[in-house]
Amino acid sequence: MTILDRHVLGSWLKAFGLIMTALLGLLILVDMQNNLGNFTGSGAGLLEVLYYYLVLIPGNVPLVLQVSVLLSLLYALGQMHRSNEFTAMRAAGLGLLRITRSIWLFGLLLAVGVWYLNDSLIPWSVEQARTSREQMRRSAGVQNKGEGAGGVVAAVGFANPAAGRLWFLNAYDQTSRRGRGVTLGLFDAAKHEVRRIEAKEAYFDRWRKTWVFLDGRELRFDALTGEQLPPVRFVDRIDPEIDDDPELMLLLLKDAADLSLFELERVLAHLNGDGTPRQRRYAVEHERKRSSPIGVLIVVALAVPFAIAGVRVNPAVNMTKSIGLFFVYFLLAKLATMMGTFGILSPVAAAWLPDATMAAVALWVFARLR
Repeated sequence: MTILDRHVLGSWLKAFGLIMTALLGLLILVDMQNNLGNFTGSGAGLLEVLYYYLVLIPGNVPLVLQVSVLLSLLYALGQMHRSNEFTAMRAAGLGLLRITRSIWLFGLLLAVGVWYLNDSLIPWSVEQARTSREQMRRSAGVQNKGEGAGGVVAAVGFANPAAGRLWFLNAYDQTSRRGRGVTLGLFDAAKHEVRRIEAKEAYFDRWRKTWVFLDGRELRFDALTGEQLPPVRFVDRIDPEIDDDPELMLLLLKDAADLSLFELERVLAHLNGDGTPRQRRYAVEHERKRSSPIGVLIVVALAVPFAIAGVRVNPAVNMTKSIGLFFVYFLLAKLATMMGTFGILSPVAAAWLPDATMAAVALWVFARLR
């Protein structure tokens, strides 16, 4: 790497490190404002709270990375532009790509790093942070309102069409991991209900990978007439074939954007391409998380020409244009998500449309600048 490359890259990395740290710190402060009261009220120790904030940071990196790259490039390259450094470099016969090649190389390394972390650390961070947060919130609820007040999810429904099972739980207690008011319908291949289990409580036995139903009854229906046969009461009942995981049930109640890449893959494997709007929404989010590393390079492509081009007396003009384009990117992402959810676009097209549009804009700006 030449002296010129080190100078250009160093000028950017100083600003990038400061802005990245500031934005991550701001996100942590916002989280503290929202959750720290619950954490202290839960009886959690200092080490538990510190662990939560340590595992929270990697999951937030994708949220602030693109903004950090954009703002730091606009600042660093804008400073060099105002001091006529780019004028001198171009007068020496250097092209724009040659001047900024160290930035492009580091941007590529960032993209590869995000791609790698998406398949390893970031999903783990998202899941661990959410688990720790929910556990401390449940503990706070129990201490403030008594047993059974923390972590109760009302009205949980879950369908497993492949196995012919349809669940409804009046409530599911995440602390005790028990469902209350449980109804399970079992259907044959023709989608006729053949059995129904009703229980006061039920829990998932993780050793045997099956559900245990407590204090209930089983209803059976005649396969030909659909007539209900006399119910059979039970104190406890185990049916080895009923292996639906309650964690998957709860994942399906969360917004797709809140799930990690691994969780999205698990949900999509369960939905098995059923073509519903919910399945398409998860598929779009999965593809978007897969394509997120490319967003780093697109931000570089947008920021570099806007920081270098234009007048030196008012650099805020170019910064405003770039930030405007960045928000247009997010608007396109929302629009594409909606179109993908309703089946107007395929999940892959919906995920890549914003990136492709911004890449086209970046190429057009580069062509004009050169």
